[in-house]
Amino acid sequence: MAVIDVDEFIFSTSWAGLEKPSKSLLEPVISVDDSVGQIYLVCYDFAPSGQTAHPPEGVCQGYTCQLKSPQRHKSLVRLDAVEPSLMNVVHHFKLKPAFKSIWTALARVNHYKYQAWSEFKVKFKRRVSAYVADWKDPINLDSKDRAPGLGVDDTEPEGWAQRYCKVKDNILQLLTARWFGVGFGNPH
Repeated sequence: MAVIDVDEFIFSTSWAGLEKPSKSLLEPVISVDDSVGQIYLVCYDFAPSGQTAHPPEGVCQGYTCQLKSPQRHKSLVRLDAVEPSLMNVVHHFKLKPAFKSIWTALARVNHYKYQAWSEFKVKFKRRVSAYVADWKDPINLDSKDRAPGLGVDDTEPEGWAQRYCKVKDNILQLLTARWFGVGFGNPH
């Protein structure tokens, strides 16, 4: 099981050479020793990429640059390995003693976190309010659930469309265009 948001996509750069998707794409990632209960996936946060409105082709097509370094991780977890306690959080789980967690480089999560301002503003209010009683309260300012440097103001910062764009990454954009064709930037 993976706990991911609607703006997060599990993805492997090894898929770039595949002509079409299949049900077995994650098999190399999850084919591990029976003692592995959890597989950590590094999570890359994508930036507004110059967008000033929601890209009509979707997030994978419209947002093509990311922060320099991953900020979080997500997990694939075996349900029978999870310790039945309240120690579990969205990004990882406490496992029963017989199981271990491992990192993989075979897949990652693309998180389209910093979108065009109109989209991000709605998301920012909703997300921060889940962790802070009032998202405008100046508490938990260092939380990774807040945008770096944004604080509690809901006014579009100058240069937002170019903010956080440190590394060009259009691998998933090109792959989804090839796989799904028309409507995803592919003229065919």
